[in-house]
Amino acid sequence: MPIIKTLTKATKLEKEKFKIPKSVQDAIPIRRVWPDGIFQAGSRFSKTFSFTDINYQIAGKEDKTAMFLDYSELLNGFRSQRQDHHPQPAD
Repeated sequence: MPIIKTLTKATKLEKEKFKIPKSVQDAIPIRRVWPDGIFQAGSRFSKTFSFTDINYQIAGKEDKTAMFLDYSELLNGFRSQRQDHHPQPAD
């Protein structure tokens, strides 16, 4: 029985106390933001990216082409871990 009591006590000590935030700012644990987009949240660091709102439907033809090419470049930047085979439909 002493092992169970020890485990129970250790589990209780590991749990963080949850404090109910009084505002949105209290709920987001961001300590610092650097100009290059790195956030410090608690003891962790995170890189963020900013995207502008784009309305593809009302954009002109040149803008649509530019958006498509930019998006294609973004997707092609990701390395694929899978080698999917997409067979062509028979005529």
